[in-house]
Amino acid sequence: MASAIPITEDEFRERTVSKYREHFNHVFTLSEFAQDAMGSYKGQQRSPYNVCLTLILPKGYKSFDAIRRLCEVASCEDAAVILRSLLNLLAVTRWISLDPTRRAGRYLAWYWVAMHSDAKRFKDRIPAQWLPAIHSHYDRVKRQFQYKDSKGKLRMAAHWYEPEVQNLRQIFAEVELENHYEEAYKPLSGIEHSDATSYLPMLLSTEQKEGERRLEIQSDLNVPHYLRNAFQYFGDIFRLCNRTNQLADAGKLEQIISEGVKFFKSDMKSRGISAT
Repeated sequence: MASAIPITEDEFRERTVSKYREHFNHVFTLSEFAQDAMGSYKGQQRSPYNVCLTLILPKGYKSFDAIRRLCEVASCEDAAVILRSLLNLLAVTRWISLDPTRRAGRYLAWYWVAMHSDAKRFKDRIPAQWLPAIHSHYDRVKRQFQYKDSKGKLRMAAHWYEPEVQNLRQIFAEVELENHYEEAYKPLSGIEHSDATSYLPMLLSTEQKEGERRLEIQSDLNVPHYLRNAFQYFGDIFRLCNRTNQLADAGKLEQIISEGVKFFKSDMKSRGISAT
């Protein structure tokens, strides 16, 4: 088993970036544009939906940036976990946007449900002075998440999107991301849960040296695919947020996304992958 990279981390990073130069260039361009937009944004938070998008975009950006940094050093298994989270965020953002007035408020209100649950479970960790505010806010929002089951019993939702939908798969279906759920979210979940398939890139790149088989720990097999998907997911999140909060020039954003999509589609075709 390979125990170390025979070059410095900076040299390894530069080698990886050079190998996938155009992939990284499109990611860099979108990343820098988003960073500038967020840094100069001073919009008014007129509604819960505006607040949601103001929170979602930085979260998406940080995940997008983290995936790029991990791909630079071919830490693809860790990049995969964050990519799964970014895809989840895209599905949630799309779903909220279908009914922003109602769903954005519930999305934010769940904060107090979660805080109330934590206050009950971790009594020794929540400062006593916080409790009155937590209980007050919980009492204010809890009715939004109470519903009657098929037997007429009053229940409390286990997730903020219930009972409108029961799971994430239904959210993916409602926002027309079924293919991404089957072809991306589920495989990425295998890596998140340490299934045997998570070791596939290291095994596929196994080297035979001096009579020994060595795992390719720093395999870059998935670098182009994770960069492509991260670009697509964050680009879509950025577009949705920008339509309402108007953080950046929409024409410039569309140009950046269009040029990136054009390249990634061409790259997929050259690799024999169907671009859907």
